[in-house]
Parts: sequence; structure tokens; C-alpha cells
Amino acid sequence: MKALKSLLVIGLMTALSLSGYSQSLRIVYDFIQDEVHYFKTKPGDPIGKEIASPVVGRNNLVIVEVVNFNKFVYAADATYTSRVVEKQSDMGFLDIVSPLVNPMGSGGFFSALGGTLPVDVSRGGLMATRGASSAYDDIVHAYKTLTGLETDMKAVNYAISKLNKLKYNPYLPTDTIVNMSNNIVAQIFHKSVMNPSDFSEVIVQYNKDYANFVSNLETATVSFLREYQAYASRTEGSFEGRGLDQTVRNFNAEVKQVTKTFNPEYITAQIDFLETVYTSIVATRYTFNSSHAAKDDEIDLALNFYKVPMDQDGKYLSVDRNKISELAKVKEKKINIVVRGDIKVSSSVGLAFTKFQTTDEFIYRDSAIMSISGSSFSPNLGAYVNVYPYSGRTLQLGGTFGVGVPLQADQKSVNMYMGMSALLGSDSRVAVHAGASLGQVQKLGAGYNLGDALLPGDLTIPTRNVWEWGTFIGVSFNIAKTGS
Repeated sequence: MKALKSLLVIGLMTALSLSGYSQSLRIVYDFIQDEVHYFKTKPGDPIGKEIASPVVGRNNLVIVEVVNFNKFVYAADATYTSRVVEKQSDMGFLDIVSPLVNPMGSGGFFSALGGTLPVDVSRGGLMATRGASSAYDDIVHAYKTLTGLETDMKAVNYAISKLNKLKYNPYLPTDTIVNMSNNIVAQIFHKSVMNPSDFSEVIVQYNKDYANFVSNLETATVSFLREYQAYASRTEGSFEGRGLDQTVRNFNAEVKQVTKTFNPEYITAQIDFLETVYTSIVATRYTFNSSHAAKDDEIDLALNFYKVPMDQDGKYLSVDRNKISELAKVKEKKINIVVRGDIKVSSSVGLAFTKFQTTDEFIYRDSAIMSISGSSFSPNLGAYVNVYPYSGRTLQLGGTFGVGVPLQADQKSVNMYMGMSALLGSDSRVAVHAGASLGQVQKLGAGYNLGDALLPGDLTIPTRNVWEWGTFIGVSFNIAKTGS
């Protein structure tokens, strides 16, 4: 019950944090009065509610409106400089946990699989059998299909990044932005113009290739292992291709792990996002009223206002957007925007001290089974994944999940943690954890009670491991790194 309450508290805090920051930011600047007002807006409410400071929800829009501004007399531009105050290190949670629970480690995926799954294998021995050779070729073909999909999705991600940079570049003319966007998308999908229906066809084809890959891999794996076992049973000693069964099993295990994230839902979401960004560029007429997608932790907004030059007759000249910085600047307004509401995930390593209600140890004395009190706290080497909404402060509160291995020589089972975490500091940070733990404790074997006598010749007290909820406290070092 206590563990359930802890989970409910974590979920409630996360929901409240997200709901508090799931809004866009509307900035209204009065050019004549030099006054700025901030409004938080939600879908269906373009005006919004006024707030005291500029705060925007992650992945929402910053919308800038300049009022009392005569654009025939003045020219303006808006620049956005995003900063990542906190980012995850290259070492992820699984990289930390693997040495704890699997000292042998595991190979990489896709690019590293070139060494794990050999493509060039002599056709002698095992591979001389027609069924094994055909099945192995199917496995390699399925692997190449997936790597091809991965390459295409990398191109899609690159296009999204480039299109976002083009979309929010205030210095490039509209036709340049549109033409460059068309060229980027055309290079990926080999079509000069992409319509919404074309993106749908691409999604269908990619997902079809993915489904065929998974199906072919499963079928080919079953066929290969069947042929392998049949050949191995007929062969004594070593033979060429020996051990490929384990290689294929390892390959399938890696594939199953990665397909949890690299799957049709991921492919569909990425291409849908690319379509959204691409369509917004080619279908929008750009004006001064600007917007920016809040992706990082902070945004420095600079509104620059210039005097439009006049000719000898006092008529205002057209402004070359590529040379707007050469005009006489009359005013500059800088605004620092804090981006909140994103769920940050970072890893940390350190210690955990678990406490379970059952701590008894069993001894055999005076021809009877007896119990003695064990240690109240068990020290563990723990790895944590910390989940918290970024708030721009040096104190971050959120939830934590982790695993740990007891340091005592007689305890080898893995403990699991879930609870609350507090990250302290702004650069090299320390995390403090507390909450519920789940681990194994020793109890007497079924049918045995304290005071029972063992049968003659028995030297070991019969015990069994039972999962039990407990509590834990811990401290760890956060592996996130800061940067600009």
C-alpha cells in the first residue's frame, strides 16, 4: 500500500507539473509606449491570460506581436538564440545498469552488428545445406532492410532539423526558404513536390517494409535454427558455421530491444512531423509577426527596429531583407524566455540503503531452528534514472526509478527502487532519493517453522527467497551535463 501511494504521488506531481506549463507564450510589445506584456495561451484562446514573466511550455510556440508599429516607417526583425542549460550525457541508463546486472555486456546495434552478424560466411559445412544457407541469406536481407530504414529515418530527422532552422530564420527571403525546403524533401523522397497524400504513401510503404522485415526475420530465424540443429545432430566435433545459432539468437535479441522504440509508431510520428514542418513552410506567407518553437531550456529574444531609408524626395524605399542590419537601428528590445514543462530524463549512479520488514537470519542451535536479527539497512550500488520537469532552478524535484546490487557477499539479488528525487546544484549535481524498494528477503522453506529440528544428516537450514516491499534512501551523482 505504501508503495502504491508513492507511485500515485509521483504521478500526481508529474501531471501537475505538465499541466502548469503546457501553454504557449504570447508576447505583446507596444512600440510607442515601450511596454511589453506576456500572456499564456491555450488552444481555442488566442488572447490568453496575462502573466508576470515570460514562460513558455516545452514544444509550444513563442508568438510575438508588435502593436503601435508603423511598418512603412520602420523595419524590424526578431532573432531567437536557444540555449540548452541541461542535457543528457552520452552515457545512458542502460549503459550504467548493464555492468551491474550483466557483467558480460552486449554488442551494439545496426552499425555494430556488422561484426556481430557476419555477412560473408563460407558455404562449406553447415552453410552448404540448402535450407540453412537460404535462411541465413533471408536473415541478412532482413538486416539490410532495417539498416536501410534506419538510414532513411536519419535523413528524415536531419530534414526536420534543417527545415526548423529555415523556418525560424528571419534573414532569409520567403522564396529561398521554400526552395531550400523543397530541395531537402526532394532529395529524401525523390519527388520535386510533396503533397500530404504523398507523405501518407511514404508512411504506408515504410511501415510495410518494416512489417515484412519483422515477419521475414522471424520466419528465417526459425528455419535457420531448425536446419542448424538438424545438421549439428548429424555432425560430431567442430564444423564450419558452428556457433552461428547463438549469433542469430543474439541478433534477434538486439532487434527486439531496439524495435521497442524504432517501430511503425516511431516512423509514422517522424514522417508526420516532417510533413507538418514542411507544409507550414511552403503554405505560409511570412510576415513580421513571428513565432518560434520552444525546444531548448532558454531562449534569448532580440527585437531589432530600424529606420527605413528615404530617397531624395522623402519617399520611403523598399528594404532589402538581406541588408536590414545595415540600416540605422533606432531601438532594441531583449527578452529572456524560460522554457518549462519538459520532462527531463537523466541518469545517476551512487549508493542506496534499503530496509525491509523481514531482516531475520536463521541459525541452527540446540537442535532447533532459531532466528536472529539482521542488518536494518542493506547498502547497494545503485543506478538511477531521474525524471523531473525542468523549471530553470538549481533545485529539481521529480521521480526516480532504479536498480541496485547489494554489496554484501551473501546477497546477490537485484533490488528495484521507485520514489522521489531531488537534484541539487546547477553544474556538477548531487541527487538525493527516497521511496519504495522491491527486493528479495529470506524466509524459512515451506513447512518449516522456528523451533523445528532438522533431520539427521541435514546441514543446511531450508530457506526461500520471497519478494517484499520495503523502503530506501539513496544519494547519487547526476550524469547530466550543462552547456549553452
